Amino acid sequence: MNKRKVIALINLVISGFAALMITLFFAEGAIGENYTDKTFVAPEFFIILVVWGISAIIASIQFFKDTLPFLFLSIFITWASIPVGIMISFSF
Repeated sequence: MNKRKVIALINLVISGFAALMITLFFAEGAIGENYTDKTFVAPEFFIILVVWGISAIIASIQFFKDTLPFLFLSIFITWASIPVGIMISFSF
């Protein structure tokens, strides 16, 4: 594996972990908002993972292309999808 593929894979793992933690934080009711005994009081925030998954599929195309600008674009897409998913989730 060349360095670009390793960087892209590490980026997908780290941004995926961040998206999962942010999703679970909001879906479980954030801080002090969970007054019920339910685990997930706001399941609409799982949309963040869907948006991140779509961007991860787009970013995984980088494995087949070895161009440097597309590497930076795929890194930007995966990290920008998290705030976009949060904004979409808040609209529900």
